Amino acid sequence: MDWMLEGLLQGTQFQKFYNRRIEDMRREYDLRKVDIDILYFLFKSGERNTPKDISDLNLFNKGHISQSIGRMESQRLIYAVQDQSDRRCMHIMLTDKAVEVVEEITKLRKQMYDIILNGVTQEERDVLLQVSRKVNENIKQALGHQT
Repeated sequence: MDWMLEGLLQGTQFQKFYNRRIEDMRREYDLRKVDIDILYFLFKSGERNTPKDISDLNLFNKGHISQSIGRMESQRLIYAVQDQSDRRCMHIMLTDKAVEVVEEITKLRKQMYDIILNGVTQEERDVLLQVSRKVNENIKQALGHQT
């Protein structure tokens, strides 16, 4: 396989770019990358806002999620609300302070996408989206069939 495609599929170049772009934000708000990613997920996820929902992304292990949630609770970026129907389940909610941080994250991500998709036509973007959905589905199925 072409090494550039492999790098794209593994996300190494994107992660390198993303990590450089969020460095100032990490320092300003005393956040780790996992914190920023979880805040962004919670902002976009709607009612899928439990630690299990975060874990289902398979991006972080449960220990990292737990540490991040504890850290962000102490920073008053998030708070937990007990589920009304399942008292064992906690929903993680963003504070107003966190929403301000996420708005910055969203702007940063848009700037990044504008940079990396510069010169890519809408038709090419549509094909990229279609192919990435198929690749992600194949990965999900392969993970589900692992023994």
